Amino acid sequence: MRKFFLAAALVLMAGGAQAANLNVVGGELIGASGVDVGGTLYNVEFLDGTCIDLYSGCDDVSDFTFQVRADAQLAALALISQVYGGEDSTYTDNPYLTRGCEAGLSDSRDNCGLLTPYFQTSSSAPGTFDGYFTDIQVLDGPGINDFIYHSPAISPAVDSHSWDRNTFAVWSFAVVPEPNTALLLGLGLTGLAAKGRRRNRS
Repeated sequence: MRKFFLAAALVLMAGGAQAANLNVVGGELIGASGVDVGGTLYNVEFLDGTCIDLYSGCDDVSDFTFQVRADAQLAALALISQVYGGEDSTYTDNPYLTRGCEAGLSDSRDNCGLLTPYFQTSSSAPGTFDGYFTDIQVLDGPGINDFIYHSPAISPAVDSHSWDRNTFAVWSFAVVPEPNTALLLGLGLTGLAAKGRRRNRS
C-alpha cells in the first residue's frame, strides 16, 4: 500500500511541475510566462520606459509586484535559472535578442541587464527605488557569465531607452491553469487507495 501512495504522490508532483514558457515575437524574446518565484507563478515582460510609466508612478510600495528585497532577488535569480537557463540557449548566447537590449557597441562583450525593481522605504535617498539587475553576459572566452547585482537609489524618472543594453522586467501574477490530466489522475489514484484501505479494515 505504501508503494501505491508513493506512486500517486510522484504523479501529483510531476503534474504540478511547471516550466517557464518563453514569449518570442519575430525572433525577439519579449518575456516569459509561468516563472516560479518562491513557489508562486508569475509572468514577466521586458519593456523599455521609465519606472514612473511602467510601475504606476514608482513612488509607493504597492506599485511593485515584489515589495521587499528578498523577493526581488528571487525573481532576478529565476530569470537566470528558468528563462535563460533552459534547454534553448538562443537568448543566453545572444542576449541582444531580448527586447530592450542591443548588441554590444562600446565594449567587447554582449550583455543584457534586466531590472527587477522594488521600493526600499528605508533608502538613504528618499523618492528613489532599489532593484536587482539580472545580467546575461557573453564573454570573449567560452561560457556564459550570468549573475545578478543589487542597484540602489535609482531615480523613478530614469528612462531605460537611454540605458545601453538594459531594460525593465515587469512582473505580474500568472493565471493558475486548470488541473491537468496528470494531476487529476494522481488525485483519483489517491482516492482509490484510501477507499481500498478502508475496505481492508472493515
